[in-house]
Amino acid sequence: MGGLVTLPSSLWAHASAAPASAYRDTSADEGRTVPAYLDAEDADRVVRVFSVKFWAHEGERRYITSRIVARQPRTTPDTLLMASVSVSCSPVAGTGTDAGATQNLLRGSAAVLTPRFVYVVPRTGMVGCVLVASGLRPRPVWTGYRSANVWSVDAGSYLSVSEPMSWWAQTLATAADSRVVARGQRWTPISTVARVGADTRSFELTSDHKVTTCSAVGGSRDATTAGRELCDDRVDTSGSLVRLAVSATQLDDQGRACAAPQVFPTERRVPASVHHLMVFSKAVVQVSRTASCVPRFRIRGSLEQVGGADLVIHAPSERTAILTH
Repeated sequence: MGGLVTLPSSLWAHASAAPASAYRDTSADEGRTVPAYLDAEDADRVVRVFSVKFWAHEGERRYITSRIVARQPRTTPDTLLMASVSVSCSPVAGTGTDAGATQNLLRGSAAVLTPRFVYVVPRTGMVGCVLVASGLRPRPVWTGYRSANVWSVDAGSYLSVSEPMSWWAQTLATAADSRVVARGQRWTPISTVARVGADTRSFELTSDHKVTTCSAVGGSRDATTAGRELCDDRVDTSGSLVRLAVSATQLDDQGRACAAPQVFPTERRVPASVHHLMVFSKAVVQVSRTASCVPRFRIRGSLEQVGGADLVIHAPSERTAILTH
């Protein structure tokens, strides 16, 4: 068995294409302007941007993908606004029915958010998938017109549903609680063994993670933290450097590695001003045809804090998808 195989991003980041799209919406339902100035409890702060409806059979697997180009105008009174998007499908099918992404925007800047997941149709009939967007003001400035604090969904944004996929396509999530990691610490929220089709020669592996640098206390809690802000007593405005390593190791019929691990690294800086950041990864995994190997892989997604402030890893946002290539 060979050694570790680490593929540079220049070789794999553009090596794959998402499964063919069956349905795509690029025309905004309620508009492309998202208010960030409304209170968190105000229902009007959530804007329905895209939606898709389709007929599907029970057990079908569809890859739900989206691309949101979020832009904050140069004219907003606040220098910083929070942009958040969420995709969900109904009927609800266990845990694999939604995905989200959140990032702070600086005045005059843009970010691309791509929440995605494999949806398993729970029963035959109509399926509806919706993308909504919202905003908040992390650092309010009390001058200028408050209602001018908005961000926009720019051209090139969409919500898409794939053609039916192979039986083994799936999204992996974690039932763990969110946690904070200090410099040099690593957490592996995604770790499982998954099978692919017997005739599969390669497959796509995507992995998405939301992280928060402890540049401020606020924003470091979520549904798993029981109301606790994980950045309490950890504030450091230097920002953080995070390394994501997604790996796939093929196994034999005894569950032992039969080929070198294929590792796909991504390194991102989380500036103090941005605070929240989505780390997205996409790669193609090759399937060995050697006699000792079976079409089964140990899949792992590990995040390491490699510099700067302590870092929160948000477990509810972990999504790793195994896809037909």
